[in-house]
Amino acid sequence: MLFSQFIKNSYGEQEYVFGHRISVSENVVYIDGDKTDFTTLEEARQYIKQENIAKQLEEDVIENLYEEISDNTIASIIKESHDIKVTDTVINEYKDLVSSNIFSIDPVVQTIRKLNKLNNICEGKVNWVLEDGSTVAIDKRTQKDLNNLLEEHDDVVNYMKESKENFLHTLELLGK
Repeated sequence: MLFSQFIKNSYGEQEYVFGHRISVSENVVYIDGDKTDFTTLEEARQYIKQENIAKQLEEDVIENLYEEISDNTIASIIKESHDIKVTDTVINEYKDLVSSNIFSIDPVVQTIRKLNKLNNICEGKVNWVLEDGSTVAIDKRTQKDLNNLLEEHDDVVNYMKESKENFLHTLELLGK
């Protein structure tokens, strides 16, 4: 038996779309091994294509929003907050950091994020993405308090970035 026949016998009909394995076995459609409600490969294929397009569009929108903010504006914000030489590399690093939404107490990141109205999920809240992929939203007052308390504590900030549990644990310890 050829390998391709073995795979077809084991997994049924299958193909890869945008890095996802779609397979049909006994009239059940699977995406990456997870059972779905789709009835055909074509439905699953279209679903993955739409998800990929939506994800790419979201990434492009977020990236372009920060690309539209002039480098001069970003340089001015950096100069107001930090005593460093502002280069194109520094500006691009801040654009990448801001567009990633990774938790930060850096005032430059927060000021640049304020320029983008799409960054505010809820009125009066600041949303952050953590390294485990979870999203947290805290009120602006809590953000300000964290900035003041954790300014010299990169180790705590890095701990908070790791996961939602770490983030909430730190807030609990700080009494927020």
